[in-house]
Amino acid sequence: MHAFLASLIFVAAGEVAPPPPAIPDSEVVRYLQSNELVEWNSAMRITAAGETRAKTGQSILKTSGGAVASGQGPKIGGLTETPDQVKVRAQKIIDEGNAQIQQALPLLTRLRLAAATRAAELIKPVQFTADFSMQSWDAAVLQAVTRLQKQARGVGFAQTHLIGGFALLGDGKLSRPAVLTQDVRAAWAKIDERSLAALPAAGYVYTAGAGAKAPSLAKTLTPPTAVKQVGVLWAEFYALSNDSTIGLLFLRLADAHSMQIVGSEVALTDLGSKGPPAAAINCTLVMRDDRSFISRLTQSGEWVLGFERSSNPFGSALLAHLCTSQTKTIVAAAPYVVIVAGGGPAGTEGIRARWNVVQGETDGSYLAFGVSSQAEGTPSVNVGQLTLKLALPTAKK
Repeated sequence: MHAFLASLIFVAAGEVAPPPPAIPDSEVVRYLQSNELVEWNSAMRITAAGETRAKTGQSILKTSGGAVASGQGPKIGGLTETPDQVKVRAQKIIDEGNAQIQQALPLLTRLRLAAATRAAELIKPVQFTADFSMQSWDAAVLQAVTRLQKQARGVGFAQTHLIGGFALLGDGKLSRPAVLTQDVRAAWAKIDERSLAALPAAGYVYTAGAGAKAPSLAKTLTPPTAVKQVGVLWAEFYALSNDSTIGLLFLRLADAHSMQIVGSEVALTDLGSKGPPAAAINCTLVMRDDRSFISRLTQSGEWVLGFERSSNPFGSALLAHLCTSQTKTIVAAAPYVVIVAGGGPAGTEGIRARWNVVQGETDGSYLAFGVSSQAEGTPSVNVGQLTLKLALPTAKK
């Protein structure tokens, strides 16, 4: 439909819309509808028969009387064909074959164009974007908690466990500020204390499930028996300033049975600061998907993705947010839960492919990451570029 509308725009402008890039016949069938596939197979059979017929005529010309002296042509019954008669008969066979090929050609051309158009539509470049401005710490926490609590109710979680949080500081070190978990817990309890699970006496620790048994969040907790029963909540903070105060706060919500992230909220804020923001900054997050890889990934079934060990933590956090909040791409939660709660190992159960986010150029006003993905046993696919831009608000004139 989009390609058709684009062609109308070209016509209105007095220009001919450029044809989409051709694709091999072996791939055409992937983009045809069931009724078109019947037409394609019928036309291909007619074409194959025509090609066989034409080759037979060509073979007669080369191997029979077309190149021998008069009187030495092949015999038919008790008669001998002259070279001219052989040529006429062979040419007739060739013409009949070419006629069959030409008969099927218009239909094949139409179906090839339809398939190429759909293929081009599927792999066109797309962008996922998110914009956010600086918020006070209390406002950021309250907004994120309110939205995720609503989502938890929508999923059907009877209770949600807040397992903790971590902060990646400006020097690259991991920290666990108490204010990160305390303020998230207080905000959640203020809105709906009954849905917040009590903290286990010995704290949280992740233990992988065995067989059909779900993972456990603590030694004293019984694992859920199905999805949509129990939620898992944690906080992440990634510093953007050298003093590690200003950064991005992520709150993640996952299903405790499937260990898949189902919700993600992000805010630009001052870690633990009370009062108005210390600086007015705007952030723009852009994921440029060069070939609609993410969209096609979500349409191909329930692919659970993790992250390579070498993947940049901050870039991975940004991509996980976009995958969860703007697409149906499923991201595994267990590796995050292990970082927050300890225990493990997280294992690779259910993970069919992995993202790899590699930090590239930066000039202080933006961070750029190259994004690729690799399924087991297949080459790595370059997906596109992830960019986080930072800017001061434009002054009003």
